[in-house]
Amino acid sequence: MTSAIHYPATSLKPRRDESLQSGHLWIFSGALQQAPHWVENGGILDVKSDTGKFIARGYYNANTDIAIRILTHDPDEAIDSDFLRRRIRSAMQLREVFEPEVTNAYRLINSEGDGLPGLVVDRYADILVAQIHTAGMEQLRPLVIEALMQETGARGILLRNDSQSRRREGLFVQEPVVVAGEVPAQAEVRENGVSFFIDFWEGQKTGFFLDQRDKRESLRKYTRGKRVLNCFSYTAGFSVYAALNNPPAQTTSVDISEPAIDAAKQIFAMNGLNPDDHEFIVSDVFEYLEAAWKRGELFDSVILDPPAFAKTQGARTHALKAYRRLNYLGMQVLKPGGLLLTCSCSGVIGMDDLLGTISVSAQRLHRPVQVLESYTHGLDHPINIAMPETAYLKAVFCRIS
Repeated sequence: MTSAIHYPATSLKPRRDESLQSGHLWIFSGALQQAPHWVENGGILDVKSDTGKFIARGYYNANTDIAIRILTHDPDEAIDSDFLRRRIRSAMQLREVFEPEVTNAYRLINSEGDGLPGLVVDRYADILVAQIHTAGMEQLRPLVIEALMQETGARGILLRNDSQSRRREGLFVQEPVVVAGEVPAQAEVRENGVSFFIDFWEGQKTGFFLDQRDKRESLRKYTRGKRVLNCFSYTAGFSVYAALNNPPAQTTSVDISEPAIDAAKQIFAMNGLNPDDHEFIVSDVFEYLEAAWKRGELFDSVILDPPAFAKTQGARTHALKAYRRLNYLGMQVLKPGGLLLTCSCSGVIGMDDLLGTISVSAQRLHRPVQVLESYTHGLDHPINIAMPETAYLKAVFCRIS
């Protein structure tokens, strides 16, 4: 069948279409018969097999190894405003499971997982915070913003194009800017009935780590002990859940960012918790854990939720060493029979790698480990099953005897 919609076309080398047929959304430059110099970076083009058969339609970038990111496999589907609105509506339908009175903060668009590579949109009540990571999505930006406003009824959209990953696409890193409606400096949102204070403009990522929602909820059933240590706490999301679940408990939240610790205290107060009953420490986590061990401090629960130690395959070996050291230090300050929640958001580190670091650290300390639960992404962070390399988050609940 010949498409009635025509875009510039490029062809693949023989037998390079198998992953695309299974639903993968990336084409690497080495799979192309020749670089499509007739298409500008970010421009839409059709992809054909070596025999001339239509395979997919996507956008091109000569600056990256991922030369083409697929948007559709339908030859009759134009990449226009209607296309974007259909994808946004589909994403919104998935998130209808959230009851606004209980949870009104979640990821609305998860890039490839929602069929819109290069676009991330987080919803905080009636405010959207968007990130555009690729040249192709940057070209579609005006249509994306218009479609988001039309479909979601948002009060405003803040564009946070401040990620360094944009440089790999040949894009500028930009200051946050309001691109539609109005966006306040800060706002209060709900997650599983817990209140959080969001700084849209200065906060990490889009203002909050929404991908840990289900892990924070799961933590409730484990934090019955008196002392809970939350490392890399940011604004102390895990600590708030622990304190609300067990009011007699004392939580200790450690983060290197003083503004994050200040915000954590405010979030405690928002939820009716007295910050003075808990510890908030501005420190490098590794230094804190070493000092706590030397002091002989022990905790009933230890939470290790570090930033990504590796963002490229080349950093993988160093990252594994860092995870082993972190888990070793965390176990040293954990009481026998205590709970360890350890996480990794490094895409090049798999679940087996994380379990391996737990095992090696425990063996060094001669402490048995029982794995209780393991998690990946929440339902608002869907992953395309044909693209396991886009899965990044791992979390494991363990009992350390």
